[in-house]
Amino acid sequence: MPDSRRLAMLDGYRALAIFLVIGYHYFVRWTPPEAPENLYPYGGLGAHVWPFRYGYLGVELFFMVSGFVISMTLFRSRNVLHFAQKRFARLFPSMLLCSVLTFAVLWALPQQAFHPRLRDFAPSLTFTDPVFWSRLFGRDFAGVDGSYWSLFVEAKFYFWICLLYFSIDSRHFFNAAAMLLAALTLATAGAHLLHLPHPDLPDTLFAISSLPWFAAGIGFYALYAKRGSRTGWWLLAASALSLSAITFGQSRHPAVPLLAMAVFDGLFLLMLYRPGWLSWLASRPVAAVGVASYSLYLLHQDIGVAVLSVSRTVLNAGAALPSTAIAAGVALALTVASLLIYRYWEVPARALLLRRPWDDAKRTAPGGASGDSARSD
Repeated sequence: MPDSRRLAMLDGYRALAIFLVIGYHYFVRWTPPEAPENLYPYGGLGAHVWPFRYGYLGVELFFMVSGFVISMTLFRSRNVLHFAQKRFARLFPSMLLCSVLTFAVLWALPQQAFHPRLRDFAPSLTFTDPVFWSRLFGRDFAGVDGSYWSLFVEAKFYFWICLLYFSIDSRHFFNAAAMLLAALTLATAGAHLLHLPHPDLPDTLFAISSLPWFAAGIGFYALYAKRGSRTGWWLLAASALSLSAITFGQSRHPAVPLLAMAVFDGLFLLMLYRPGWLSWLASRPVAAVGVASYSLYLLHQDIGVAVLSVSRTVLNAGAALPSTAIAAGVALALTVASLLIYRYWEVPARALLLRRPWDDAKRTAPGGASGDSARSD
């Protein structure tokens, strides 16, 4: 399978991840015991179905894809500013639009479940932890949508991995990433075992609990860049050991994330060594959803659950539409909206933000010469 098709499978993994997360948020997250009251018109129906019950692990699959893609982006970046520019162009336009849409829709709907505030735009648009803003101003801050927490984690990863990459020779990047993961895991485990003050501080600064998933993605990129890379295999082993150390100390069900990592590792190994087995994940319909999954992730939770909550009142008034069909309808509508946002907002905005002044000169040069083709990282 050509590299372009193989990398298209990453978009298929993004599609799989977003559908897992949507299933969790539309069937599990907002009904007891996960929430104090039920917001779904179908109650707890589906809450114990495994793909829905553990759908929150789709976020970890996103983190693994990010570890792979960000490694690739770093090797294609000239310096810190170039990397930051590409990340900003990729993330900010959709965050801006989706935050505004979420705020407007939630205030327009006759619902009582979600109440975003204007100050919640501050952490959302800067991709910074709301805890920072709460401590700075002495007031409660949050993301415009509750699902934005993972973007704050991603931003921490971008910062530290970029700092690491541009501080050393790129040939030592994978080894350095493995050593950093091991050091941070040991520091976190030691802080908890010794009952040191503020044992969660390393996690607040470095997102330790999510770092093993990013590290696994980095390991798979090492295997992709150099088939059979021993450092890549070492990174995969280190990520599994690190996750074990973290989950067995802090999770009620430590086996679940380890099983999830094993499954996700299997998906990446198939992409690298047996891509034909999962070629359907690289098909245009599936990959298209993966490409637009960022906007879909930003929109799906609070808007979707608010619509479900409002529909509960309608159904109680005697509507005949099967209640579970509403969840599918909401997911489909938001998927279509995300595809449109990607095509008509995200792509043009990214091209504009990444445009270099000399590109216009190339486009107008004698003989019809054109600038470099855009490359999405």
